[in-house]
Amino acid sequence: MKLKTWKGYNLIDAFLLGGGILTILVTAIIFKSNWLVIVNSLLGICCVFMQAKGKIATQFIGVIWFVFYCYLSYQQKYYGETILYATIMIPLYIYGIISWLAHRDKKDNVVIIKNKISLTELLIFLSIWLCVDVGVFFLLQTLNTAQLWLSTIAFCTMIPSVYLLMRRNKWNQLLFLINDIVLCILWQTLVYKGDYSFIPILCYQVFQIIYDAYGMFEWVKLEKKQKNENLEELETTNNIKGDK
Repeated sequence: MKLKTWKGYNLIDAFLLGGGILTILVTAIIFKSNWLVIVNSLLGICCVFMQAKGKIATQFIGVIWFVFYCYLSYQQKYYGETILYATIMIPLYIYGIISWLAHRDKKDNVVIIKNKISLTELLIFLSIWLCVDVGVFFLLQTLNTAQLWLSTIAFCTMIPSVYLLMRRNKWNQLLFLINDIVLCILWQTLVYKGDYSFIPILCYQVFQIIYDAYGMFEWVKLEKKQKNENLEELETTNNIKGDK
């Protein structure tokens, strides 16, 4: 299995990703962040950027990143984030590795077309999602989770985002954008309290918002491209059959 990770990137991509990495490293040095904050931020920014590009590599990076994120969230008593990523996000991304590898094009982009979510599937998901959200709120309340309401909202907005991502649906980027805004508020509370070593994570969250906004356009463009390529293949096949 060979991943052509760097195919399909351009100068804008290099500027966006390079700017994010540089910002994290500079702020980490200035505010003397520990290694866990730095590694978590760098893995996160690479994962989200490749996700915005629809690259298969995001699934592999995501599994590693979430392990670090779980530990960091647990340290800050963000039990909602810890539970969410340990029990749901990591398994879903492992499933995503299998699913995306089975649906990729020649440049290791996820195949968006030929994938429709039925009304029945959507209704079943929404029913389960609402029940889980209510249960999670009371669980986090029992665990005395820091920033209870923000943690709950972060949980509620992340689940449908990841679900659509795993189903290779372009609207996942819009929901991730909403979730990123919530997470940005969640983590900035630590900086507000005076712990400036978390500024790299705050910078990462800001770049994540930028990447997901960028990703909405990239996924729409990728879908259009794949539709055109599919039509071209279909025409070629029909021409070959016609010649026979």
